[in-house]
Amino acid sequence: MGAVRTLEELARIGRQRSVTGRSLSLRRDEITADLLLDTVSADRVSFEHVSVDGALTIRSCHIEELVIDHVEADALLVANSRIGRLTVRNAPIGCDVTITDTSLVSLALHSCGTTRLERLRVDELVQLNALRGPVRISGTRVSALAVKSQVTVGRLGRPRVEAHGLRAREDVTFDDLWLSSLVLRDVEAQELGLQRVRLDEPLRAAELRCSETVRINGLVVPSGDSTITDSTVRGPVEVRDLEAHGSDRADAPARLSLRNTTVLRLTTTSSAPSVISLHGSSVTGILGLPSGRSRYSLDEGSSVSDMELAGATFRNRRQIVSFLERSFTEVTATAMESVRSALVRRNRNREVDQLYYLTRQREAAHLPSLRRGIARGVLGGVLGWGVRARNPARMLTACVLLTAAGLHLAGPLRSAGQALTDPIAAGKSLVLALALWLNVGTGLPSELKTTEWTALAVTFTSAGMLFTTLIVGIVIRKLVR
Repeated sequence: MGAVRTLEELARIGRQRSVTGRSLSLRRDEITADLLLDTVSADRVSFEHVSVDGALTIRSCHIEELVIDHVEADALLVANSRIGRLTVRNAPIGCDVTITDTSLVSLALHSCGTTRLERLRVDELVQLNALRGPVRISGTRVSALAVKSQVTVGRLGRPRVEAHGLRAREDVTFDDLWLSSLVLRDVEAQELGLQRVRLDEPLRAAELRCSETVRINGLVVPSGDSTITDSTVRGPVEVRDLEAHGSDRADAPARLSLRNTTVLRLTTTSSAPSVISLHGSSVTGILGLPSGRSRYSLDEGSSVSDMELAGATFRNRRQIVSFLERSFTEVTATAMESVRSALVRRNRNREVDQLYYLTRQREAAHLPSLRRGIARGVLGGVLGWGVRARNPARMLTACVLLTAAGLHLAGPLRSAGQALTDPIAAGKSLVLALALWLNVGTGLPSELKTTEWTALAVTFTSAGMLFTTLIVGIVIRKLVR
């Protein structure tokens, strides 16, 4: 059959022999060859329960409303056309639906098989319901996109959905779906939503750009890593009820990884085990406190500007570790730095110092044995990493008491006849030890004015100056803050 270029020619094919205005409807007709509509202009054209022995092609047409319902054809192609409202319903499984290089006001596809949407411009909503085959969307601009439900079962398998180069002025939504896979690449939208979606393969999303929100609610994925890569979300990312399936372990967590991705805010809650991982990613706003059995995992290349603390206090190591274990899969330097940054923003300086001390101690634990001993024992245990005044104060007190005990036992300050337990002699030793360590400058008794005692006094005085300077510096720093 040749190309059909007018409504009158199309009317002669079917049972309707005349055209009313610029509208035409073909119902329950059988066409024994391919049908090509070329450069047809009309207000409304509908094909209902029409059988085409071949492909139905609509090319370079200008139609205000086009309805294709229960049409049996080998393929359906709409190309290089301007369509107001396009509705395709109940296409056979073997009928590939392809819409390409076309401008539309709105598009609705219901219960169709393999579907390809390429280089479209749609002013309003694109809606795909009751999927019966794979869907591929590429190079398309829409106002909004909604993909909801599917009916594929049995030997046909579950559909695969891919979107590449999709631009949406408003929302992109996937709702109530069980798919073999979902692949999103180079997608731009105001809001992206995945609700009640189950996937047989891990989610793959890359180069997402969302100006407002990403909402993931009731996503069920395999136990492997689902990933969002090289993406930017200028609003919050909300993950709820993320769940894993297909694992031999009942407690295997569902995993969603953000790689090289920037988000404003991240929150997660789940009754099933789940892990949200950040790899080389950053949260520029607030990292929400996870609830339920969800946890975060941060690698050393990730950063968090602020974190929700929910009234938690960090007065000692136990409280710090307990909070970190409730929020993260493991206590790492990056996790502790995230909490420390949140405390800095709230001017909780005492707890900031506590976090800093614990962070440095845990970092030192991974050094070689000699450096580990120096770092943890001397810099941490003795000097308190410059933030704990009590550590050098304890050491200074211990050194003074030991020096006093040594002087008293050595006996140079005891007069003849004074016993070892004499309190006056012990007091003299303590006063001299204090003078040596605190650099008071009272001088040494005549009994101790030898070269050896002088060298020992200089050593005590130098060490005492180090401790007192460090203690004063830490205290002043705490006061001025």
